[in-house]
Amino acid sequence: AEWKRRISYIQHFPQHGTSLMVKEPTKPKRFPTSYSLFCANAKTKPQIQNELRGKSLTERSQILSKHWESMNEEQKRPYQEQQSKLQLMYETEMKKYRTDLAEWKRRISYIQHFPQHGTSLMVKEPTKPKRFPTSYSLFCANAKTKPQIQNELRGKSLTERSQILSKHWESMNEEQKRPYQEQQSKLQLMYETEMKKYRTDLAEWKRRI
Repeated sequence: AEWKRRISYIQHFPQHGTSLMVKEPTKPKRFPTSYSLFCANAKTKPQIQNELRGKSLTERSQILSKHWESMNEEQKRPYQEQQSKLQLMYETEMKKYRTDLAEWKRRISYIQHFPQHGTSLMVKEPTKPKRFPTSYSLFCANAKTKPQIQNELRGKSLTERSQILSKHWESMNEEQKRPYQEQQSKLQLMYETEMKKYRTDLAEWKRRI
């Protein structure tokens, strides 16, 4: 994202632009564990604050660990769910980071060999993320791999195939649909994270061009 901010400067001072654009993408910070999230939250609670006051770092760690171990699964669940969400966001950011890093390395190599072309190569419009599939679309993709449904679909027209899959979906209860709905929610969260980054990058790119 940093090198995109330099485009307008490059347009005015192309002789300086290439060196300004050469900045390695920033690696995302790793997501916190459910225990770390608990510790950050526990320190705001008056009762635990009193227990921690005046204690050494080792003693504070032992007190928090003892509280965590005394909690049941239901009490830990909010922290575990929060970790899962942050982990999903982290993995999305890491995927983008690895792509950006590979592209950055490729462009650095190009600039080293052809410095007179380096600046124009760096000016690239951000790629819009692909929209997440719906729970029904995920079901259809999975249903087509099942022998029974494959037999029903074989030799049918596109309209007939759609009707067959729709009939199967409508006959399912909420419990059967839940895995697809949960998968959609995860993909939607990843998409929204990517779209937020895309909108920021696109606005910056348009401002600089």
